[in-house]
Amino acid sequence: MTNPDEPTPHDDQHVARSRLIIALFGFAATVALIVAFPAGVRIPGPFSPLNGYLLVWLPLVVALLVVALVPRWRAAGSSAVRWRIRPIDLLWGAAAGFVLRIATSSLEILFYGGLPATAGGAVPLGTVDQVVFFVVALLAVVALAPVIEELFFRGLVLPSVIGTLRGGRWIAVVISAVLFAVLHLLVVTTLAQTIVVGVGTLLVGLVTGSLAILTGRLGPAVVAHVVFNTSILALGLTAVTGGTGVVIE
Repeated sequence: MTNPDEPTPHDDQHVARSRLIIALFGFAATVALIVAFPAGVRIPGPFSPLNGYLLVWLPLVVALLVVALVPRWRAAGSSAVRWRIRPIDLLWGAAAGFVLRIATSSLEILFYGGLPATAGGAVPLGTVDQVVFFVVALLAVVALAPVIEELFFRGLVLPSVIGTLRGGRWIAVVISAVLFAVLHLLVVTTLAQTIVVGVGTLLVGLVTGSLAILTGRLGPAVVAHVVFNTSILALGLTAVTGGTGVVIE
């Protein structure tokens, strides 16, 4: 005899489907904002590096908050991917991030004829505004973007698809990776960029999704994403201040 208060598999699937609908609304809102405002919002002064990011982050963060505020929705994805990090995740994540950067840089050399991150001049840091500009850009690229995007695509979309399908973990990895790549393709302008950014972001999505599924934690995916974005600094600090065509997630 079953306890009527215990959730049934049908209830779990319903909750996962509800989470997925919220995620898809957030994704669709982000796409709509990027299409409607391709130049981003206008933030004056040293905080201008956030111009393009805010349109991407706002709907994703809202979707995450909506799910987090409903206990049933928040707990539904915990069995597939827990929002946790362990010390070993630093190792797996760092290794994956460096491999992804090597693969993506190889694509850049093949299609661009070089590495865009090394094409600019020195980063100007002569005034307080320039220092703040650099710090804001750096934090956006190496901290905020990886955390927000991994929480959304691997912490929300991935387990929600798994719960909706009642399995199909690797199908869910592919779906979350494709959505991740599509989001980044909205800002490309040339065929070469479409290929490099499309393939590069798809690889990042597939690897981070696989790490999340294999470990059951979001930690390795976040670390891999952070290392992938941060490693571009080894190729030139100009990457965080507007290097053209470089793949930064």
